[in-house]
Amino acid sequence: MSTTKILSILEAAQIEPPKARAIAESLEVAFKEQEDDLTKRLMTKQDGAELKTEIIKWMFLFWIGQIAVLLAAARFLFQTH
Repeated sequence: MSTTKILSILEAAQIEPPKARAIAESLEVAFKEQEDDLTKRLMTKQDGAELKTEIIKWMFLFWIGQIAVLLAAARFLFQTH
């Protein structure tokens, strides 16, 4: 919301112009800070690609580990005495 729009709303509510301007400007600053904070938290395409790479890497390592455990268990169970 723009400062002029906030200012017109406050003036319509019969708030004195200097106070209305101060309120409108402080709200605009607060909205801008909140928008900047939210923008910093958004994931970019690059972040998504890096995350995807990490997930694939860990999935590969997980499955290699699972196969190793399965082979060890099968070897243990099917040993001939």
